[in-house]
Amino acid sequence: MDGRFLAALRVLHANDAEIVLQHDLGTLQSLSDEAPFGIAIEVATLRTIIGLCAIVLQHFPTKIMEDESLLKQGVSSSSELAIQFRIQKKSLIVNVMMEMSKRVKLIQSKESATSAQI
Repeated sequence: MDGRFLAALRVLHANDAEIVLQHDLGTLQSLSDEAPFGIAIEVATLRTIIGLCAIVLQHFPTKIMEDESLLKQGVSSSSELAIQFRIQKKSLIVNVMMEMSKRVKLIQSKESATSAQI
């Protein structure tokens, strides 16, 4: 994922300009374990990414299973290459969604553990 995109989403979700100015661009672009603006903003940012990925997937004319079925039916070599490329693009998007979902769960579990200790 492009760090500039991540930084932009974090800034858009931030509700305090001062907290934004306290962080450098490198920190805002990093998908590290730390949530630079706090848990709530990080979760909102990651959920936005997941939602945008879902929208992108909806704009494909077929589902991955349909593409795989087309390949099994046999198509021309140029069509096969195009379908394989489309499958790879969709798979990448699905993988990003799964990774962002894992990060949301991890962040929320850390937050729960921290609040349970207090």
